[in-house]
Amino acid sequence: MKTAYYGNPWIGMFIRTNDEVTMLPIDSMKKLDEVVEAALKTKIVKIGMGDSNLLGVYLAMNSHGVVLPNIVKSEEVESLKKIGLNVHISSSKFNAYGNNIAVNDKGGIINPNVEREDRKKIEETLGVELVPMTIAEFTTVGSACIATNTGYLAHFKASEDELVKLNDALKVSGNKGTMNTGTGFVSYGAVVNKNGYVVGENTTAYEIGRMEDALNLVRE
Repeated sequence: MKTAYYGNPWIGMFIRTNDEVTMLPIDSMKKLDEVVEAALKTKIVKIGMGDSNLLGVYLAMNSHGVVLPNIVKSEEVESLKKIGLNVHISSSKFNAYGNNIAVNDKGGIINPNVEREDRKKIEETLGVELVPMTIAEFTTVGSACIATNTGYLAHFKASEDELVKLNDALKVSGNKGTMNTGTGFVSYGAVVNKNGYVVGENTTAYEIGRMEDALNLVRE
């Protein structure tokens, strides 16, 4: 349940999942692959993203599609298409979409600075409406929110008004919290789907409990 990527507890920066497939960097260790596969109960795909291993930072994904940065290589695009996902390659300067989008299969939110034309193409790819908004005055809403089909966890400084907007946009209820001992950029500290989760090794039991409640995860 607790893990790290070569000693780095910010595992959400390197891993991206939906309910069926989880993407890990090509150089991820076998031990990490096994932990992630056991917790999330998905198919594991090892993939690069241009010359970067920051899959969680660059990719936004739900069960319908995946949004990629313009640094992606053609062979990486083809690998994702073979999985059966709709694919959109962004031309925007705000193309680190793991940072800029929080999405589930019902709705999503997006950095308000993303151009409307690109947002519309992303909506078509992911099959949901994306609501432009900020969380705790941060435009990088993907880093400040974990969204699943059962709930969401937002930055601990999110306002009550922002929680109402998140309820409406994501069409699930949730709450605010922290990961890795007090950090509000929660998506960097955890990777979650309907089947389970992995969290950074510095995450406390209290933070895990709050995340489980916010995401309506069923304890075994």
